[in-house]
Amino acid sequence: MAPRADVSEERRGQILDAAASVFARLGVRESRMDDIVAEADLSKGALYWYFKSKDDLVAAFIERLFARGIENFRAFLKTEQSFRSGLTAIAHYMVADLREIAPMRSVVLEYYALAARDARVRERVREYIETFIELFATMITHAIERGECRPVDPRKTAIAIEAMYEGLTLLWIVGASPPDSDEIIAHATHLVFDSLLPATIPS
Repeated sequence: MAPRADVSEERRGQILDAAASVFARLGVRESRMDDIVAEADLSKGALYWYFKSKDDLVAAFIERLFARGIENFRAFLKTEQSFRSGLTAIAHYMVADLREIAPMRSVVLEYYALAARDARVRERVREYIETFIELFATMITHAIERGECRPVDPRKTAIAIEAMYEGLTLLWIVGASPPDSDEIIAHATHLVFDSLLPATIPS
């Protein structure tokens, strides 16, 4: 019999937290399912009930980060923040998120490698990115309506912004960006402001 939904989510979270600790300590390649079983303090059967392989764990861990980012973005859209304040808050969140997952860069790299060889994972990546684009487009549309943004094509602009942040994240993942990534992200965000904010913003 399958676990109750509330227990199921709790167990999944427990296993993913354990996997994060093991991946950070050993790296994805050297980590074994037995290591995660020991870290989670669960039986091997319990682990395999939720995740059939290490690839499943890698995918679930990164997709949990994506889902959290989308949830936070939607929360921003429900507030009365200005376009400038909202985008600045998103940039701050991005910096904090990168710092949090810094010990697990190998997991992020492994996830994108997994997406390259697994069409189902690749489709989930596409869906998450499309969701972020839609949220950015909604944010830009609202900003245009309030006179806080120049009259631009919301979707095309959203794609450009998402591509910029995804590109900066990729540079960070592969170690091609300088140590002060937070300054680079802040600089990129100000470039967006320079191109989108009107000459005078309504008070």
